[in-house]
Amino acid sequence: MVMLSRSKVVGVALALMAAGAVLYFWPRREPGVPEAITRQVITMTRAAEQKDISGVMEGVSERFKTDGGWDNRQVRGVLTGQVLRGQWVRIFTTNLEVHEVSPTQGDFQARFIFGRSQAENLKDLAADSVLNAYLIEGTFEKETDGEWRIVRAKYRPLEASELL
Repeated sequence: MVMLSRSKVVGVALALMAAGAVLYFWPRREPGVPEAITRQVITMTRAAEQKDISGVMEGVSERFKTDGGWDNRQVRGVLTGQVLRGQWVRIFTTNLEVHEVSPTQGDFQARFIFGRSQAENLKDLAADSVLNAYLIEGTFEKETDGEWRIVRAKYRPLEASELL
């Protein structure tokens, strides 16, 4: 049987605490522009699928404008209509491309396919489902609070032939 002295136990405990503190306070690498924007797109998409409009809008800047002149409030209304209709919502993001413009700005393009259904059970799912697909292009900027938000966007509906 091995007997440890009190000083050895305290020494080991202090060493473990010091190692934990070093790991906790070790500087973390900030993600690059493409990774940060990709993460934000994924976060916003998940929030939309959970019908969390506020969560989606956290990624939309107060300065947001579309090429058609929509602002932040108008986009909230459109998103609410898209997301809150139906019993469930699923959003597929495909062909996401992100290009760094500067350390605080990046452009993106992606296809977003919105699947919605009023079905309350599996047998009605196919008959009661609606798909809408859009190509969205825009710009994210890292704002003064350190968060990445979309500031400009344009979109167009996609034809079924464009989804493949």
